[in-house]
Amino acid sequence: MAKSKIKFNDVSSANGTQKIQLPKYSSQVINLANGYSKATRPANVGQVSEDIKTFRDDETLIGYTNQDWINWHKNKYPEGIQKATDATWDMFQKMVQSLNTVTKEDIQKWEEDFVFSKTYDGLMVQNAIVKKIAEEINTQNYRLASPEEERQGIDGYINNHPVQIKSDTYDRTGRLHNEEMQCVVISYQKSNKTIIFDYNPEDFQ
Repeated sequence: MAKSKIKFNDVSSANGTQKIQLPKYSSQVINLANGYSKATRPANVGQVSEDIKTFRDDETLIGYTNQDWINWHKNKYPEGIQKATDATWDMFQKMVQSLNTVTKEDIQKWEEDFVFSKTYDGLMVQNAIVKKIAEEINTQNYRLASPEEERQGIDGYINNHPVQIKSDTYDRTGRLHNEEMQCVVISYQKSNKTIIFDYNPEDFQ
């Protein structure tokens, strides 16, 4: 089995795509404006990933170069790029106007919120999940793990049952450092405004 790697620039070279030049920092802001305005939604530019597959399967075409793709897309969505450009530009202007009102005090509020609140909440998800499960199964017998218990891979206890709570992106087996101890493993995932997790109430009887 051979293992290799390819640089992103080499991908562009192989596909014949061109790297654009933009003012410093502007690409990230334009990307945000595009996202906020939903400028590249299917109604404007099509379902691009699926359209590329359709383009590649189009047997009427002579070639499948990047320029062929550009021509194919413009033929199918003649006003697509202009619609996306107009929508993103409108949102970009709104963002610039709003950013011009930001003060240094606003920046300090953001930094405090990031360090004191958001990061804390992000690392203390276990506490919220343990408490939520305890409330739903109507028990007051719950707590977070001690530092020593954390070293064993335990995040908390519900009705004296050890619990391990991990993000669904966390690579883990659910085994504890103390192999003789059984542990309930709860996996959670974060969506836009909620944390989703599954559990079996019978595990805590």
